[in-house]
Amino acid sequence: MPKIIFILLTPFLLSCDSEPDINDLKQWTYEIDSEYEPTIKPLNDTIKPIGLIKFIRTESIKDKQREEIYLEDWFPSIYFEIYDKTELEHCKKISKTIKMFSSCEKANVGGDLILVKNYVFVNRGYCLNCVQSEVETDYCRPILDLIFSELNLNGSRDLQEINEKIGMKINKASR
Repeated sequence: MPKIIFILLTPFLLSCDSEPDINDLKQWTYEIDSEYEPTIKPLNDTIKPIGLIKFIRTESIKDKQREEIYLEDWFPSIYFEIYDKTELEHCKKISKTIKMFSSCEKANVGGDLILVKNYVFVNRGYCLNCVQSEVETDYCRPILDLIFSELNLNGSRDLQEINEKIGMKINKASR
């Protein structure tokens, strides 16, 4: 008799799992700013990003510590400046500087650098808004891996191509 009850309750117990699906692209959106001007002083005034892309989770994730401190729901997010691949060495310096001077714990340190065809994506955040405080689950990087993996950019060096290709994977933020 107890075996039957367990078997009947198993689907219910599995559906009650409160852990959000980290790899669900439907819970994320993005926004591209083609008129972006860096607020952080550039290492080299002549090298400027061609834009900024923001990835933001649309459904909040329970985070008791953040709720107690900030009194609001938590939406993981990560931003990247977008550069032409010819600026790769400059981007590596930005990444190294961010990682060196960040006072955050390892999983929260920014400075991520992603190279996709003719584009370089650099995260300038010293501390990221990606890691849940209780269990230290990173919600951004697994999604970024899904978005950027197999992203077929032809390298036309304009933001419209990035917008179209990423838009095939996740929804664009509505303004």
